[in-house]
Amino acid sequence: MPRITVDARLKQVQFTARECDFVYSVALKYLKDEEDALDVAQEALLLAYRNRDQFRGDARFTTWLYRVAATTALMHLRRQRRRPPVETTSFDDEDQRFEPASPGPSPEALSASRQTFARYERGLARLGEKYGRIFHMRFVEGYSEGEIARRLGLSAGTVKTRAYRARACLRRDLAQELERAA
Repeated sequence: MPRITVDARLKQVQFTARECDFVYSVALKYLKDEEDALDVAQEALLLAYRNRDQFRGDARFTTWLYRVAATTALMHLRRQRRRPPVETTSFDDEDQRFEPASPGPSPEALSASRQTFARYERGLARLGEKYGRIFHMRFVEGYSEGEIARRLGLSAGTVKTRAYRARACLRRDLAQELERAA
């Protein structure tokens, strides 16, 4: 692994090659990708430098450095999970051209979503006006319980209760309908 030099506010700080290799190996263990491991190792060494005053000396320095590297790698993995997947392109050998991946859902997915929406509409109709309107305002339109209470002239507790009952009833009805369909 190349020697990592951390430039922190114009001060040059160099970790030993052994420490750099150690941090890199910890990052590689978690990430399984050499490029990501290099980035995480750089970040971990920078964090170790910035937080060097937090090392109390209760354990060996490498134990503390391991914890910094492992935490940095885990945070990197967490950030990757939050990112939406990148749209890829497919290569068509016959035409020798790139075509973007289909941006829309498949016909099967559209059909399934229409069926689900139809089930939802039927379940909402069975709830009646008393619960259906509150459910729609709360979970479809996104109003808060307080806003719904003000708009409908009800107490916030009544709105919460009706929203809970409507959701539970709709969940039960949809589960029963799916069992019958299967």
